[in-house]
Amino acid sequence: MMRLTTATGVRRIGQSQSYQTRGLELNMAVNEAARLGSAIKDAALASQSVLVEATVQTRDDGYCPAVILSSEDALRVISTHAPRIIYLVERVFDLAGEIEAARDELDDIGVERSPDHLKATQRRFAACDGQIGATIASFMIDGVLHTAVSTASWHDEFGDAVEAILENARESASAGQISKNLENAKAIERMAFVLVKHPSFNHGRVSFDKRMALAEILFQDCDPHTLSEITRRAENLFWLEQSGVKLDGT
Repeated sequence: MMRLTTATGVRRIGQSQSYQTRGLELNMAVNEAARLGSAIKDAALASQSVLVEATVQTRDDGYCPAVILSSEDALRVISTHAPRIIYLVERVFDLAGEIEAARDELDDIGVERSPDHLKATQRRFAACDGQIGATIASFMIDGVLHTAVSTASWHDEFGDAVEAILENARESASAGQISKNLENAKAIERMAFVLVKHPSFNHGRVSFDKRMALAEILFQDCDPHTLSEITRRAENLFWLEQSGVKLDGT
């Protein structure tokens, strides 16, 4: 049987007390927060104040504090304090307008304006056209702007469906642009090989402008920017070839 010496026992008891003290300190910290919340609730009940779970934020203009309320809290505050003015906006869902806006965005992305997925979404939410999709209420109490916002579940589903279509379009457009850039780079490389092998490319006193003039004659369908890229790439290929690098295609 292992013996517990006095020194060991004292050390372990001391460690146990230390752990208990730390735990008590943590509990006291938590209890201080709980004590404040409990005291506020009691005070609100005694004074018949409306207790709202929300955080007041300062607006960007720095003048008017604002708070966002849940629908239930907004009704409780209105019923209790009866603000003189309530600003209420009920937004009617305009399906045709929303679809047209999505088509315009698809057009800006550079894809088909009326893909099948967008048409299917329009048919799916046809019954919601003309209904109230979102409601915004605002009112002032004691110098604080109170706002409550509520949206219909189908309105959120419609927004998610359209955003998914737009995101897929953006990804497709990005992939297509990458593919296009790769094809353009290959085309410039091929024309640069043609240019660098032309007898006039290094004839006489050469310069970039003279070599680009030769590129204009060889590739008349290219714009000035592309011709500049071809010439620059051809000069790099010429330098590599002169330095002894074996180039594919030469």
